Amino acid sequence: MTTAAHVPSEVETYLARVRAALGDVPADERDDLLAEVEASLHETASETGGSVAAQLGPPEDFAAELRSAAGLHPSTVPATAGLRGTLERLLSSPRLAALLRFVRELAPIWWAVRGYVAVAALALAAGASWSPSHEYLPRIGNAKIGAAVILASVAASIALGLWTRRTTGARLPLAVLNLLLLAAVIPVAIHLSHGAQPLLAEPVVIQTEPVPGLAYNGAPVDNIYPYTREGRLLHDVLLYTGAGTPLNISTSAYDPYRRILRTKTGARVSNAFPVRYFEPGTRVVLRPNAGPKVKVPRIATPPLRTGRH
Repeated sequence: MTTAAHVPSEVETYLARVRAALGDVPADERDDLLAEVEASLHETASETGGSVAAQLGPPEDFAAELRSAAGLHPSTVPATAGLRGTLERLLSSPRLAALLRFVRELAPIWWAVRGYVAVAALALAAGASWSPSHEYLPRIGNAKIGAAVILASVAASIALGLWTRRTTGARLPLAVLNLLLLAAVIPVAIHLSHGAQPLLAEPVVIQTEPVPGLAYNGAPVDNIYPYTREGRLLHDVLLYTGAGTPLNISTSAYDPYRRILRTKTGARVSNAFPVRYFEPGTRVVLRPNAGPKVKVPRIATPPLRTGRH
């Protein structure tokens, strides 16, 4: 046989795989078969620029043709050997290597996402409430604690990812954890797509009789937003009628979420506008500067003098 040092690298690899496919053939018969075809393989490689497989097909198929032409029995090599070879070829593919490098570069993004998903999934499983003003934040006690827990979880997830890149002992448990968190992404994404429940513009109260309140052209008024001539939204503005009667809104029905002003003696002041509401279970005002989308006109009239005459 031709010395291996004189055989081109691609031909040598091809011959090695053909030899492996003929592993159940006695060594002397296998050597005779390969001795007969090695020269032709060398010639084919020279004609095709080294691409023997492109000309003759996969080495396993070429080995089967040699076996058939020589009248040998079918291969008794276990099917797992062929499967192992296929997997080895797939794993050694340049495209797969490039894909794995790309996935590795994106890994830090997943580390951050899985830190959030872990907290969000546990919050969903525990039936925790979510912040109405920041619907992506679960309330663990309150929204601020929920945000702190998420930041800590993301930091721990990133640290875990960096640690596993330097060690191989924990990769299998981490792979199981990643699969579980990937599955948890689905319910978390569904929850976020639905968003938090809308804010209550007014309390939902079942009334047996009409409750006195404000109306405009026969329609109930649930809030009033006073602006300055410069377009600045005012807060806690007290409104009265010409007779000095407070303009109250639905004062007979108790609403635990509505922010009510009180006097020094503890009396309720229900004609302060705009009306604001607290986050459920807290004394934190929801969106204190929120108002309707209005375009305040530019006032040309000089402002009123408020000084005494």
